[in-house]
Amino acid sequence: MQETTSGRSRWLGVALVALGALGFSSGIIFNRAIAGLSGPEIAFFRALSGFAFFSALLTRYPEGLHPRRYRATIPLLIGLGLAVGATATLYMTALRHTTAATAVLLNNTSAVYVALLAPWLLHESRPRFTWVSLALALTGMVLITDPAHLARNLRGAGWIGLTTSVGCGITYAFTMIFSRKIGGRVGGVTQSWWSVGIAALVALPFALDASLSAVRANWPYLLALGAISLGIPYFLFFQGLKRIRAQTASIVALLEPVTGVLIGTLLYREIPSVAGWIGIVLILASIALISRK
Repeated sequence: MQETTSGRSRWLGVALVALGALGFSSGIIFNRAIAGLSGPEIAFFRALSGFAFFSALLTRYPEGLHPRRYRATIPLLIGLGLAVGATATLYMTALRHTTAATAVLLNNTSAVYVALLAPWLLHESRPRFTWVSLALALTGMVLITDPAHLARNLRGAGWIGLTTSVGCGITYAFTMIFSRKIGGRVGGVTQSWWSVGIAALVALPFALDASLSAVRANWPYLLALGAISLGIPYFLFFQGLKRIRAQTASIVALLEPVTGVLIGTLLYREIPSVAGWIGIVLILASIALISRK
């Protein structure tokens, strides 16, 4: 009976992380509807609206308003928030200085860092087929981002684009590690509230010159970005990380670029190449493999 319960909990964790990844990918739709704001400015207002969303939820889940109850985890919550804020800001900066393909690929190398660090920092045993799953996933990512152009993009990218893209992958890995280390000691709403609140503080310097008229014109999309593509996905992600290893979550999270490709196909007629479709199949295969007991 215990094995059945454990199996159900594991698959629920996989499903929650997968839903979170789908939510993150919805940001493509809202981002493309926004005009007049830079990427880092969008990162701030996205985090700010996510913080407002979770502040409203605290009326139903007031745990976050009583930090004495979870004061032992506050350093971890601060680390989690800094990781979330750095990831969002570095990713938006990377998109300004290199191609989206390069930024997406290097951001999702987070799975490699998690596989290397989780046994040491979290004392996690490695799931079966970890390295095979990673090889499939990274090969799939390269194929999705179009290998014919990727090498040229990497050669032509400036040091700012490359370093922020690499940094984004590292901070995204620490987002998973911090949340997994917190475990079930703090609820998902509290984790999300701290995370997006600190993320807003991290991105604040980039928003000081934002046009108020542009903010007013885009506020519905900024609210949607904060709630639908940041707040709720992170809540689901954190809930899933209570139930599965960080190493498993890091590969399941690769559903985000897969869904991004499908959104581009369905809504914007951005049809991937044959290599791109093969890449999608490889990533899905890696997720199925790592999710097995």
